[in-house]
Amino acid sequence: MRIIKAVFIAFIIITAVSCSSKTQPQPTLAGNWKITSAVGNDGRQWTGSFILTEDIPGYKGVFQWQSVDGKSSGTDTVTATYESVIKVLIMRSVAVTGNIESVNYSMNVSNGSTKMEGVWTGSSDGTVENPGRLSAVKQ
Repeated sequence: MRIIKAVFIAFIIITAVSCSSKTQPQPTLAGNWKITSAVGNDGRQWTGSFILTEDIPGYKGVFQWQSVDGKSSGTDTVTATYESVIKVLIMRSVAVTGNIESVNYSMNVSNGSTKMEGVWTGSSDGTVENPGRLSAVKQ
């Protein structure tokens, strides 16, 4: 009878352990990103890329921007926080070079953290009422 009880208890423990929720680590947003589409509210199109690195508790990064018409270019150094519940990355300019302006980015993250789509606001081609739009893929 003791053997049956021991086997029964072991079965319950194994079942409880196997049924417990296993949390998957969040995919990181750190890495190289290619901007696949970017258009300001003035219709100007942009190309570029950005690099994100983990900076606990968030991220930091650098955008390389070039307008398609060749009139504007520069770098935008950002700090970022990721809201994992709603899968949104918020980035804020902390320093810019060239002839671009400081902005705020709000990016929806999808596809296993390998795709972003969102908006930028705070510049002459990205107001809150009519933001610039961009999308990017992780390389």
